[in-house]
Amino acid sequence: MKLHDDFTTLSWVKGELDETLKQARQALEAYVDEPTDASLMRFCSTYLHQAQGTLRMVELYGAAMLVEEMERLADALLVDKVPHRDEGYSVLMRGMVQLPDYLERVQTGHKDIPIVLLPLLNDLRACRGEKLLTDSALFAPDLSRPLPAAANGLAAELPLKELRSLALRLRLAFQAALLKWFMDSTDPQHPARLRDVLDRLRTTTAASEESRRLFWIAAGVADAVSDGALESSAAVKLLFGGVDREIRRFAENGEEALRTAPPKALEQNLLYYVAHSGSQAPRASEIRETYVLGSLLPTDQEVEHAKSSISGHNRALLDTVSIAIKDDLMRVKEALDIYLRAQHRDPADLLSQVELLDRVRDTLGMLGLGVPRRVVTEQRATIEEIAQGHREADEGTLLDVAGALLYVEASLDDHIERLGAVSEDGDDESMALPKAEVRKILDALMHEAALNIQQAKHDVIAFIESPWDHERVEQIPRLLEEISGALRMLDLGAAAELMSGIVRFVEIELIRHRRVPTAEQMDKLADALASIEYYLEATRDQRGGRQQILDVTRVSLESLGYWPVPSGGDDDGPGNGGQADANSPLSPEDAIAAAAALAYDDTLPLNAGSDTSTRAIDLDGASDNSAMSDYPSWGEHLPLGQSEALRPDSDQDSGEVNLDGLDFAESDDVEPPTMQEPGSVDSPEELDRVIEIAEGEDLSGLIVGEAGHDIVAEHDVDGLRLAETTHD
Repeated sequence: MKLHDDFTTLSWVKGELDETLKQARQALEAYVDEPTDASLMRFCSTYLHQAQGTLRMVELYGAAMLVEEMERLADALLVDKVPHRDEGYSVLMRGMVQLPDYLERVQTGHKDIPIVLLPLLNDLRACRGEKLLTDSALFAPDLSRPLPAAANGLAAELPLKELRSLALRLRLAFQAALLKWFMDSTDPQHPARLRDVLDRLRTTTAASEESRRLFWIAAGVADAVSDGALESSAAVKLLFGGVDREIRRFAENGEEALRTAPPKALEQNLLYYVAHSGSQAPRASEIRETYVLGSLLPTDQEVEHAKSSISGHNRALLDTVSIAIKDDLMRVKEALDIYLRAQHRDPADLLSQVELLDRVRDTLGMLGLGVPRRVVTEQRATIEEIAQGHREADEGTLLDVAGALLYVEASLDDHIERLGAVSEDGDDESMALPKAEVRKILDALMHEAALNIQQAKHDVIAFIESPWDHERVEQIPRLLEEISGALRMLDLGAAAELMSGIVRFVEIELIRHRRVPTAEQMDKLADALASIEYYLEATRDQRGGRQQILDVTRVSLESLGYWPVPSGGDDDGPGNGGQADANSPLSPEDAIAAAAALAYDDTLPLNAGSDTSTRAIDLDGASDNSAMSDYPSWGEHLPLGQSEALRPDSDQDSGEVNLDGLDFAESDDVEPPTMQEPGSVDSPEELDRVIEIAEGEDLSGLIVGEAGHDIVAEHDVDGLRLAETTHD
């Protein structure tokens, strides 16, 4: 099944195809000279068979059909079954000469239009006395596409007896409407009645996809005839006669009859008329969309260009003409340069250049290059005025002439690149930048972008092999941002946005948080980079299917959590608005801030209970008990000797220390320390999570990071007196 019009694989085998066809042509020429040597014609037939298999492999079925007819003619010539052998030799040689030109046109990105091969196909068949083909024979929509909801039928197949009863009654109604239509083709009610009967067949008797497809497509043709978008021709009436025969087969043998032998030829012919009808009815539009009929029918302009490409208007001819034109333009530019540099200038010396420009103008006219021809005509008039002394030959005027001639050369290159095809907008009246120049700019940008993405891939590999040395990925955001900028210059915004998602993943996950990615994350990152690289190659080569490539990138970024691209501040992660992952360890900065906030806050109550009781600090001012359990308790992660001070004893029901009986005497010399009110301390802005601290007596056992122990200042306790107490 052909997925899209991307013939990249053709470029891989084009050289071998040309060589195979060349060998077949040489074998045919040798056989014509030596008709007694049958092995030469067998060689020719073998080469054609190889070419046919290659063309089918790259899904060029129109060209493959042509080679198949050539092979059959070669076999018929070998067994002397061709009445006019000389005519057979001529047609066979013409096919071998024209086919490479057709393939060259497809390789350069033009649409595959096998209909232009129809005259040659019929000539090959006529030499063997076979029936001629019509253009519908080369119309090959993909019938395996799923049917839309509008073509639904029964959920399960009916019993054969019940199906036969219903289908035969509906067939009688179909035949009555068909007969009335044959007798009076001007009344739109008759094809409308055919449509209604086909819809009833689909909804009341049909369950399999094969039967529903036939009835749905035939109803679309009847719709087009009823609306006047399709003429009631004899060919269309014959097709509905074929539909009647299929209804009889369906009624007599049930669903199995259409399932085992689906009427594909009839369905293709019906779709051919739907594609040509131009009907705007909802059913006809849905049929065209389902089977992509618009891409199967070329425009008149495309057909004319395709015909010219196989009639000698090929790259070899255009290259020969281009060389001659550029040589003449080069002589004119050299003459202008010599005239500009000469100390003694004679304007009459430029008169000989007028003749060269006349020749260039006429050649451009033969090629159909209207705008470049007009430009050459204007410059010819300018040079003629200078040569006759009617205009001053200043440097600015001569440079303008030279610049205009450079534009003509660029337009000629663009014409050859398109193999003479006229652009969709026709000849642009303004001297816009030719597509050949745009192609050069595109190639330069794509080359630099490919170098950047290769370097990014090497950095990722080095990051894995280091192992996990995050300094190896520090240059990746810059490299990818340059690629994103190049894509925006080319107006490829969708690819640039996806590249930004890759940049954000590297910046946040690998550089800022220095996380070690999982194997799955590295696979998705590799898929994203590889798909972007393939997208760049497809853009450079102007291949189709680029949107499908970007879909791979988008799926990879969605798996990483970076599509859509996270918005917000620099600390934002994927989908959490800047909140860190609950399962990831706290950074040293967060740990220090948490300890500082805990030291400032002595007003929160302790939860008495078991060893797992904790003191919660809600930095947002609202407690979330469901979220607290997801965060680690500090006391559980401290060293054993230091965490015991933070855990309450098992026989202690409260976190308060019993100080009954301890009497502190007042002293004038010692000023009791004043505690700063918790409300006067600003909590650090970076604290954005609930922190749980294991219950304990004080903070003496808490160690954060690798900070050293502060030396506690000594206090003067001369005025301290302990009172004696007695215990009952």
